[in-house]
Amino acid sequence: MTRILLVLLLVALTAGVFLWVKVNRKTEQLLQPVNPVYQGYSDLPDKTQGVQLDPFSLTGRDGHRIQACLVRASSGKDITPRQQTLLERLQNHIPDRLRQIDFVLICVDWDHGIRSALPLAEQFAAAGITCVLWEPRGSMSSRPYCTHGVLESQDVPLIINALEEQAGRKDLMILGVGQRFGAELMLHAAVSDPRLRAVAAIDTRASLSNRIKRSGTSLLIRELVGWRMKALTGLEPFDIAAVQSIFRLPRQVPILLAFSSEDDPDSLPEDSIALYTQLHPEQRCLITLRTQKDAADAVTRDVVYTQKGETREVQQHAEALLLRDADDIPVQILRWMNEKLPTLQELPPDELGDQSLLTPKS
Repeated sequence: MTRILLVLLLVALTAGVFLWVKVNRKTEQLLQPVNPVYQGYSDLPDKTQGVQLDPFSLTGRDGHRIQACLVRASSGKDITPRQQTLLERLQNHIPDRLRQIDFVLICVDWDHGIRSALPLAEQFAAAGITCVLWEPRGSMSSRPYCTHGVLESQDVPLIINALEEQAGRKDLMILGVGQRFGAELMLHAAVSDPRLRAVAAIDTRASLSNRIKRSGTSLLIRELVGWRMKALTGLEPFDIAAVQSIFRLPRQVPILLAFSSEDDPDSLPEDSIALYTQLHPEQRCLITLRTQKDAADAVTRDVVYTQKGETREVQQHAEALLLRDADDIPVQILRWMNEKLPTLQELPPDELGDQSLLTPKS
């Protein structure tokens, strides 16, 4: 009998250790999404092609130093292949209104935020736009955990403060572009800071809890991961949901939603569509890539989003503009910005949202 009890105890301990390791590994993947492409690299690259960097720094919402930089087109003639593709697809005709944009904030990854956003900034700079990139993880990786834009978005008002101080005025036209993590961050930031006039969100995720469910983890693992996350960050997966920010967005903030891949398990088309259906018709735009299923002359596609309720499934429809390939996404974003600028200029920043939200929380 004693031997049986010892064996059962050993099995229980082994299972407990295995479960703890699995929970911690899953939590680490969510709270420390490291970009392996740039491991070992510094925040700022030593050399760049097609653009010039103007570094600056500021103190973030939690007291950590944030490395940032302005990105402009290079004064030389070293146009990169990305820039050449963009200019060709714009037919070398850059819309005149884009000159009225002072800055475009661009964010892609939590880890190595400047390097991961440079490809997008490189293309926007070719259109004459000054871009702003920064390290959401903090300088020298000073922030240990990622909150998928919830806390990181509180740096945006401080970045805009720094831009206003550099420019010497407060009537700046500032727009935001984000992809994946950066898309979630921009949607949160658009709620809290009315100075961010419009947002283009590429491959955004509707909520972290849905992402965890889609990964195939059991209910027990999900609950333990949520408990572990709250112990480390004070936030649970249900607290991290861009779709919740959508409900609090001022109606006047234009939002472009794009999904570039239907095969990414972390960012499915249903995420963008779920966000799209919550926006006012005058506020929203949805774009996606053409597939073999689309007619050769098709310009739009009716995309169906099936939402599972407690008692039944509800289908919602969204009309998406079709693009040739991923290279067309920044081109379409520029055209969308150009289209929206007259409306944005008619609305002063203090009419776009609640100014009391501008003070970052500690």
